[in-house]
Order: sequence, then structure tokens, then C-alpha cells
Amino acid sequence: MFRSFIVPSSEVPGFSAIYRHPSYKDGTHNKQYAEVKTLYDLFTFMVSNNPKKEFLGRRIYYPETNIFGKYEWITTTEASEIINDLGAGLDSIFATYAPEPNETTGQQTIGVFSINRPEWLLTELAAFRSRRYTVGISDVAGVESSEFVINVADTQIVACSMDKIPRMLDRIKLTPRLKVIISMDKLDCSKPSIATQAFSAETTEKLKARAESLGIKLMDLDQVIQIGKANPTEPTEPSPNDLCTICFTSGTTGAQKGAMIAHKNLVHSSRAACLTFKVCDTTYLSFMSLMHIFDRIVIYLQMFNMVRIGFYSGDPTRLLDDMQALRPTFLASVPPVLNRIYDKVAFSTIGAKGVKGLLCRMAYKSKEKRIVSGRGFKHPLWDKIVFDKVAKLFGGEVQLMISGAALLAPEVHTFMRACLSCNILQGYGQTETAGNSMAQDIDDFTTGNCGAPAPGIDIRLRSIPDMGYNVTDSPGPRGELLVRGDNVTVGYYQDPEKTAELMEDDWLVTGDIVRINTDGTISVIERIKNAIRSASTIYLEPGPLEIIYEKHELIDQCFVYGSPRIYKLVAVVVPNSEMFIPWARKITGSPKAQLAELCESKEVAEAMTQELLKLGAQAKVPSPAMIGAVHLEPTPLAQVNSQFYTSTLKLRRHLVNQHYMPIFDKLCDSLDFTTDPKFSLAGKK
Repeated sequence: MFRSFIVPSSEVPGFSAIYRHPSYKDGTHNKQYAEVKTLYDLFTFMVSNNPKKEFLGRRIYYPETNIFGKYEWITTTEASEIINDLGAGLDSIFATYAPEPNETTGQQTIGVFSINRPEWLLTELAAFRSRRYTVGISDVAGVESSEFVINVADTQIVACSMDKIPRMLDRIKLTPRLKVIISMDKLDCSKPSIATQAFSAETTEKLKARAESLGIKLMDLDQVIQIGKANPTEPTEPSPNDLCTICFTSGTTGAQKGAMIAHKNLVHSSRAACLTFKVCDTTYLSFMSLMHIFDRIVIYLQMFNMVRIGFYSGDPTRLLDDMQALRPTFLASVPPVLNRIYDKVAFSTIGAKGVKGLLCRMAYKSKEKRIVSGRGFKHPLWDKIVFDKVAKLFGGEVQLMISGAALLAPEVHTFMRACLSCNILQGYGQTETAGNSMAQDIDDFTTGNCGAPAPGIDIRLRSIPDMGYNVTDSPGPRGELLVRGDNVTVGYYQDPEKTAELMEDDWLVTGDIVRINTDGTISVIERIKNAIRSASTIYLEPGPLEIIYEKHELIDQCFVYGSPRIYKLVAVVVPNSEMFIPWARKITGSPKAQLAELCESKEVAEAMTQELLKLGAQAKVPSPAMIGAVHLEPTPLAQVNSQFYTSTLKLRRHLVNQHYMPIFDKLCDSLDFTTDPKFSLAGKK
């Protein structure tokens, strides 16, 4: 089965043919859900088709015991009433404190600064009611990230959780245009949440007094809703070309950029996802950051056919507890999260010793064959004995999961499918494509690819001959991915130079290298900016190499670096302490040495290098991709510097490179710029 449609006679020199979804060969959505033109339309469409159904849920928080209870819900009708009153209240607040539209966009903006919670989505939908757009704010991307976003987007009104208010007041001189802060939590602390733990009615009174002394109007959402009830207004509905959000990119390759996303972009993207995944009447757990586009498109795609959205408690360590309380049927995640789950579950099942390990490996092999052959995800025997126990950790009801934002290793992909007894589909999108460009179809059981172009979205490749990628390559075209469709961003906010670099005619230039597979699916190879060039002049993709080296039982994390000065790679290795410590103690002869001391041992580093050389040879890694020297880092990278990762757990390679550059230079010097005579080719002496 060929999973893409090739547009006839669409090849031009240097570019591949145009590829589309095989069910939508004309490049449109075949007029499905044509009445939905904006995200505000989508919400009213959902309410009219599903009145009084449970819509947004949160867990009841008990501050006395610091525990969370069952989920409580508001219905679609209740949400509609809140959004109408909140929208009218915002009309009054903007008219009083920030009446002028943004000079660049011609619309008004409201910032949203919080973890995922019902008020995040309610605020956004209330903004849409009056042609406003949102800007997601985060303090994860850098020391002054929140101030950067507030200032760049000229945000004068911010809705935030209570825990963000003291920080905003402390740094108010850095955001001179900010005028109003709206607390998502009641300022009298009458409804406790995880964000109000450090507050009381007395401390919030001091906050209000301090805000007033600084010239900031501080109120809560309930107060804005009451203003709206007392001063009702009619909606000023947005048009498809109006902005719905400025979404700041995660900054994996440099400074953050504000992608301007119009209503038509997110509607087209989420409708395409809805037509691909065909979800209906599901229960979804929202925990991926709403500041970024991934979780928002997942929420919106499900609103086409109604969904209960339960928000996580706000504490990542309680995520599995949230799943068991909600029992979601639909999940979205990213490879770093799934990789961590895989490491723990695989170690205690298929990696276990003795009879248990033997039984689990038999179960997994049997189920793997069943899944790959298309005979379904459930097994009458092995699920009861092995896999149901794992599935219950996720609530036991998951029917579908989407993985995005990075590459998912095939072995992790298949293993998680077996454990959850459901399909897990990979997708691909960028902030600039409103989160969607291609995805696996619901009946696709393959791994190592991101499926076919999404409905109504065109893709093509262009050759990069300097890097050895050409659309004439066999067995399938390789090159830089270009995307075209109504999902493509309007451009970067106040950055015409970057906007010009982003587009080539009407095609968005993604910066990602991909391959068209023989079955018409697309595999992402690597980002062009991440490609490593060694003295061999061969370009190497670090992501897939790190996945290979991280398979070693002694390793938790591996970050590779290359330089035109050397013929091999060097690496920062974070050991798996449980396996590493006894192994390293034997090498040093120090039975009581601790992790930090063992990581400083030259003997241990050299032994680890040999382990990686052996693994590389077994995996048939090309000689320039072999590891020539390592630095052992006892601290996980996220603890070395929390800024190494975005809120969607993407690695900011440029920041890691900067931090370890002195070490990389020493490692490169230690290789004396020569090849390793032991491995002229992978595994061959």
C-alpha cells in the first residue's frame, strides 16, 4: 500500500514531486466541516452539537493533606456562559486600560502565563470572542523569557496563575507596558489549587496593595466575569485571517521567534488532524505545555467531535496518578517522556532476569508479531499475564496515542504499542505549520516514519547536494522538507528578515531533512542546523546516533559533538548509575567509590569509550560516527542546566554545545586529529 498521492507532472529540477494524502488528492478537505472557519466557530459548533456534555475537568485539591481527589467538570453549556461573560468583562477591561490595538497586527492581545488548566483554554476562547489573540508566556525557556515575550508582543494585560504574580511584580520595571494582571485563582483563596499553596487571604491583600503601588491593576477572573455580567456586550467574531495566537518557538537553534498563527491556520491544521485520526467522544489528559502548539492542536482537533479534556494536577511527578484518576482514552506525548517510560518498564519486564524475564520476552515477541501483521493490539493471554499491568498505570482505557515533536525510536514505538494495547501514531509539525504537516493513518502499524502528508497539506523535497541529499536518490527522494497549505504561518512577528528566510514562494522551508520511503511514508532524518560535520567531510545526524548509543545499559544520556578537526565524534555521557557504579568500581578497584569520583577516572572514561566503539560496530555505525572520546557527566543534563530543554522536552543543542565547549575542545585535542586504526569502517579492522 502506497500511503501518499504523487501529483502528476509536478517534479521540477532540484525538487521532488508534490505529495498529498491519498484520500484528499485535490489538496483540500473535501468541504468537510466547512462551516468551521475560525476557532470561535469551532467552539460554538461543539456547543451546539454537544450541549450540556462534560467538557473541561480538573482534580479537586485538598491543601490540608496536599492530595488530589476526583475530577470535577464544567459542561459545554457552562463553558459557553463563562466565555460569554468573561469575554464581555475583557471588553470592559481593555476599553479602560488598553484600548488601542497593536500597531503591527491591528488586534488586541492578552498574555496567558500558567501551567495547563481549564482557565487557560477559557481565557483563550474568551479572547477569540472579541477578535483578540493570545500570547503564551513561559519562564522555562530562559532566565528572562517571560519578560522577553511580554515586551516583544507588547502585551499590556496578562492572565496568570497566582504563583506567577509575585515574580511579575518583582520584575515589573522590565515590563513597563504591562498594566493589568488577572489572576486565574480567586484572590481571596476561597478555591485552593496547586498554584495557591504559598498564599492566604492576608498575603494576597498585600499583593493587591503592592500591585496598586506599582501602578498595576490586579484582579481575578471571577471579578472580570462579574464585570461582564454587569456590562454585557455582543461578540465581535474573528475572521479566518485574524490572528488567534502568537506562538513563540522553543528556541532549539537560537533565539525565540514569534510565529503569527491565524485562525485559518489552526482550523486547517486541527481539521486535517481530525480527518486523519477520526477521534470521537474521547477523554483526553492535557499535560503538554499549552504555550506551545502541540497540545493546542490536539485539543482543537478533538473539539470537532466532542472531547472531555481533563487537565493534569500540575505536578509532573503525579502524572500517572492523574491518568489513573481520569482514565483517558486519548493521549499525546513526546519521545523523551516515552523513552523514560520505556527504560523503566522494559528493564522490569523484557530486561528482567530469570523466569519473569523469559516470560515477558515471550509475551513481547508474540504480541510484536501480532501488531506488525495487522491482527490487532490485544492478545487474549499475554495481556492478562503481562501487559494489562502496564496499561493500568495509564488508566487502562487508552485507545490511541499521538507522539510528536521529535523522533521516536522504532523499538520504543512497538514496545509502547504492545504495553498499552493500542495504536501509537507518529506525526510531524512545526509551530510555523500550526503543529501539523503529516501523520500516520489510524491503520498504519509501521515504525520509523511520520506517515503521509495530512489532508489538505502539500509537501515536497528539495535537494541539498552539499550534504549529499538529493531528490533523485534511490530507493526514495531525500532532501529538505517544504510545506504548503492553509496551515502555514503568516510569518514571524516584527521580523521580516526571518519571515523572508522562512518562505520560498508559497512553500514553507522547514529546515528538516527527510526521506520518502518506498511505501509513501516520510521519515525525518535530522534538522539541517543540527547536522555534524567531521574531518571526513561527511555530515552526520546526531539525534539517531544518540538513540543508538543510549541503548547501552551503562548509559542514560548521550550527547555527541563533532568537529572538522577530528575524524570521529566525542560525547558527553550521563551514566545509568545503577548499572554503571558496580561496573566502574571493578575497573578502578575502588569498591566504595561514588558516582562523581568514578566519572572523574580516566580509566573509566577510556573503558566507556571502548564500550561505545563496540556498540557502534555492532550497530554498523559508519566510521566517522564512532565515538573517539567521552566525558562522563554524573548529573542529568536537565539538572546541569534546566534551559537545555524546552517545555516540550526538545534539546537545545546550541546551549549544550556552548556549555561543554571547553571540554569538547580538550577531547578533540586528545584524539590528535587522527583516525582510529581499529575501525576504518564500521566493525571492520
